[in-house]
Amino acid sequence: MKALQTIVTMLVMVGVVMMSGTASASSLESDVVAYVNIERQAAGLAPVTVAADLQKASAIRAQEASVKFAHQRPDGSSVKTVLNGASYSWFGENLAVSRVMDAQKMVRAWMGSPTHRANILNGHYTQISVSCIQGSDGHYYWAMELSSND
Repeated sequence: MKALQTIVTMLVMVGVVMMSGTASASSLESDVVAYVNIERQAAGLAPVTVAADLQKASAIRAQEASVKFAHQRPDGSSVKTVLNGASYSWFGENLAVSRVMDAQKMVRAWMGSPTHRANILNGHYTQISVSCIQGSDGHYYWAMELSSND
């Protein structure tokens, strides 16, 4: 019965993602979150929810990744300084660069990387924010911020 519930939940989430049409910034984020939650559901984890307070951080980090692609800020400071003093018991980041702005392909790529996969499937995380910008080089720069206060 639990397996059936999981399958139904995953099918509903896939249907929602497929019906969302072309990706604007907010639909792109919700598409990524839906795909992340499909992966978390398949692993027996609770879904993450979009955290409005992380949105500014992910937008800043996507922009910064187009300047310096690293889990460090362009000025050399810790990535956590993007939180402007906010404190979380758990905080993580996934970055990526791609040639296309495609939520499903991006989540697949992150799931294919052991460290990014570990972040997505970390049961401590309860909140997420995702941003994607097109850099001056034409590539898309992605930032996923994950957190929790447990």
